[in-house]
Amino acid sequence: MKIAFVPGAADLTLQVDPAMAEPYQLSFDGVLPEVRPVTDGVVVDFPRSFHIGDRRHGGQIVLNAAGPWTVEVQGRTSRVDADLRELRLAGIDLQGGVEHVRLDLPEPHGRVPVRVAGGAADLTIRRPAGVPVRLAVAGGSTRLTIGERHFDTVQPTYVFTDAGFEESEDRYDILIAGGTDALTLA
Repeated sequence: MKIAFVPGAADLTLQVDPAMAEPYQLSFDGVLPEVRPVTDGVVVDFPRSFHIGDRRHGGQIVLNAAGPWTVEVQGRTSRVDADLRELRLAGIDLQGGVEHVRLDLPEPHGRVPVRVAGGAADLTIRRPAGVPVRLAVAGGSTRLTIGERHFDTVQPTYVFTDAGFEESEDRYDILIAGGTDALTLA
């Protein structure tokens, strides 16, 4: 299944409910998006007047934990809190940059890609303890934290790889293109 947001996502909370019978539940404040069920999931299409800074577009999304999900945003992502720890996650694809976003990731099944295009400001990614990850940042980074390590700046192309990443079947492969400011990988 896939949940896709166009032309962006702002002021949203994503959660998972393993007991829920429906594939998803959506509730929004203020201006309502068009919600279109599609063969492989749902598209949440905000009106053309959608502006990321406009706080009239908040909402809550609850996903059923039964099947693998892909989360996609075609546009900017701002002020999103995604607690996906109980989800079977197939991947995350955020296009258009992110700011003030927290992703709590579940145990991976296989190699799970997490892609951010357009840069990131104030992005926190938390993975389960012991899960190996490769983090590649293209475009440089300031205020980067990986576990207990802190970097004021890193080179324009920076790759961090946990020991055991290549050997592990279950892992996260994270790519952030466009640079970062205040990125935390825990």
